Amino acid sequence: MKNLSNYVLLLFIIACILSCKKGDGPINNGNTISVKDQLKSPEIVQASNKFGFNLFKAIEKNAPDKNIFISPFSALEALSMTYNGANGLTKTEMAGVLGFTGYSDDEVNKYNQSLTNALLKADNKVKFEVANSIWYDKYFHVLKSFLDVNRIYYNAEVSSLDFQSSDALITINNWVNSKTNGKIPTILDQLPANAVMYLINAIYFYGTWKYQFDKSKTIEADFIKEDGTTVQQQQMNIEEDINYFGNDDFQMAGLPYGNGTFNFIMILPGEGKNIEDILTGLNSSKWDSLIYSMQKQKVNVKMPKFKFEFRDSMNTPLKSIGMTSAFNPGSADFSRIDSLKDFFISRVLQKTYINLNEEGTEAAAVTVVEISKTTAFVPLVFNANRPFIYAITEQSTGAVLFIGKMMDPTEVKVEL
Repeated sequence: MKNLSNYVLLLFIIACILSCKKGDGPINNGNTISVKDQLKSPEIVQASNKFGFNLFKAIEKNAPDKNIFISPFSALEALSMTYNGANGLTKTEMAGVLGFTGYSDDEVNKYNQSLTNALLKADNKVKFEVANSIWYDKYFHVLKSFLDVNRIYYNAEVSSLDFQSSDALITINNWVNSKTNGKIPTILDQLPANAVMYLINAIYFYGTWKYQFDKSKTIEADFIKEDGTTVQQQQMNIEEDINYFGNDDFQMAGLPYGNGTFNFIMILPGEGKNIEDILTGLNSSKWDSLIYSMQKQKVNVKMPKFKFEFRDSMNTPLKSIGMTSAFNPGSADFSRIDSLKDFFISRVLQKTYINLNEEGTEAAAVTVVEISKTTAFVPLVFNANRPFIYAITEQSTGAVLFIGKMMDPTEVKVEL
C-alpha cells in the first residue's frame, strides 16, 4: 500500500459529490424511491456532476501535495442563484460551466429545487440541512424579479444591510455560523467598498455509520505519503459486507450512513499508482460506471480518522474551466440583477469542514458569491465649511419654526 498517501484528497470530493447524485446501481439501497427518481429534470445531474469534477481538478492542479475538501453542491447552489442574474455572454459561459446549456431558466431552477428537496428527505437517519441567502447593500437597487426567483426556487432569505456599517459583516457571519451548526464561524473578513451583494449557500451534514467502528480497534499506524515518507495516523478498522470494486489500478469501497442512501466512497490507488493516475481518467461518466460496478463483499476496511478545514478562492479555478466574463468588470453582464451592466463577480469563496471518526461524519460547507460594482459607490458630500442657511421645521405642517444663517461658527452672540 505504498501509495496510500494522498488518497484523502479524493475521498473528500467523492463524499461531497454523492450529495449531488445517487445512481441506480447497488450503492443506492434502502429507499423505495431514489433521490434521482424524485428529480423533475434528472438528466441535468450528469451535466452538473461534470462541473463538480472539473472544479475539483482545477483546484487540485494548484495544490497537488495538499489535502483538499470542497463541496460541488454548495458551489452549484450559490452560482445557480447568481446565474439567475446573468445575461448575454456571461450567462452562456456560466451555463456551459455549470452544466445548464440547453436548459431553460425554469428547468434549471426546478431541477435545483427538486434536488434540494429530495436530498433533505432522503434519509431520516442522516441530518442534512441546506440554507441560502442574499444580502445586498441598502443603497443598491435590485430587480424584484431576481429576488423573487431565488426566494421561490432556492428558499433564499433576502435582506438589505448598510454595507458601510460594521454590523453588516457581523450579521452575515452570524448567519453562516448558525447555518453550519458553528462549524464554520465566519466566511468574510471584510466587506470591500465596492461590494453590493452576497449570495450565500450553507450546507450541514451529520451521518452516523450504518456499521459502527469499534473504538477499541482504532490503532496507531503508519500513513505512507507519496514521497515515501510516513506519518502516524489514528487508523480505524472494521469488517463488514459493503459495496466494493477493485482492479490492478485501484480499489474502491463504500461505507454507508444511516439507511444507506448517503455513502462515503474511497478510491485507493493500486501499487505503483498515485492520485494523479486516478484523476486523469475520472469524469462523471467514469464515476457512474464505477458506482454501478460496485458489489457487496466482505471487506476489512482500514482508514484514518481525521478532522480538517479548508478554505479557497474559486476565482482562478472557475476561470480556468470557462467562466471568465463573469469576473471581468469590463464584460460581465448581470443586468438581470440590476438593469445596469456595471457589476461583476469579485470573489467566489468556499469554506469547508469535516470530522470523520468512529461514530460517523460531520461536514459543513459555505460558498459565497460576492457581487461588486465596477466603480465603488462614492457618497455625495455635503461639507458645510462655508456660510449657509439653516432652519428648524415641523414636517407634517411644513411650518418653519426657526431659520437662520451661519456666517461664522466661532461667533457666539450677536446683537443688532
